[in-house]
Formats: sequence, C-alpha cells, structure tokens
Amino acid sequence: MSGPPPPQRVPADAEQARGHVADARHLLEATIARASSFTEDDCNRRVDDEWSTVESLRHIVFVVDVWLGRAIKGEADPFHPMGIPPQFVPRVLPGSSIDPDGSPTFDEACQALRGRLASLDAYVDALGPDELSREIGTLAKDVAGGLGVIFDELTFHNAFINRDLDKIERVRA
Repeated sequence: MSGPPPPQRVPADAEQARGHVADARHLLEATIARASSFTEDDCNRRVDDEWSTVESLRHIVFVVDVWLGRAIKGEADPFHPMGIPPQFVPRVLPGSSIDPDGSPTFDEACQALRGRLASLDAYVDALGPDELSREIGTLAKDVAGGLGVIFDELTFHNAFINRDLDKIERVRA
C-alpha cells in the first residue's frame, strides 16, 4: 500500500519558498475577489457534495495551522476555531480549539485565512539557511516538505473553489 503522494511545490531555498507564498497569496486573493461578487448563500453552497467556498477557506486555515503551526513550529494548539480538518481526521482534535460546527461568514473566513497567510509570510520571510532541512518528524520529513504540503494544498483548494464557483455561475446564468 502506498502513502500519499509527495508534495510537488517543495522549496529548494528560502527565495523559492517566498515565491511560492507570493504565488499562493495572489491566487487566493483573486479567488476571494471573485467569490465576493457571489451571495453569502452561494459562498455557502456545496456543489456535487464538495465543500462550499466558505468550508474550503476554513479548511485552508486548518492546513496552515496543522502544517505551519503544529508540524513546523511545534505549537501545541495552533488551531483557529473556524478551521476544519479533512474527512479522514477527527472533526474535533483532542486539546484543540477547533469548532467544526461553527458557521462563519464568508468575510470571517477570509479574515482568518488572511491572518494565517500573514503568519506564513512572516515565517518564510525569516527562514534561515538551515531551516528548510530541519526534520519535523512527519511524512513530509522536513520543513521544506511541510511547506510543500501547504503550497500544494493552497493551490489545489483554490482550484476546487474556482471549479465550484464556475458551476454556480452556470446555474445562475
């Protein structure tokens, strides 16, 4: 049985990590701007049993929290209450502040995500020469791999949000 695929966007150095963060931020800000032209109901609408835009944003918050906060920085409870884990992880992590039953607005989810992206920016901006190779004891193995998971997840979920917004637009047209 094979494990999850290795991350694709593993930075080779701090400059590449900063570039990946900038790229992800640009994509997500464009998506947020696009989604802000939709109604709150549309941003909370599930398409084909996939997460809604708001749920996807909440999941991205979780991704940054679990990989940057917990795996890379070693924080005991780095979790924003609105983050939601993937389906293969318990809905409530023991000892965490996650509230999977919360119902934040689109704007609240965007605010939380922007806060997490700012933390990611600050971390990557301060990367020292040996930090990327520091082992973190996860499947990602080291900081570079952990960042690669974050960059992949940001990119993939951004694409999922836009795919679903496309479908909502077609139905509304």
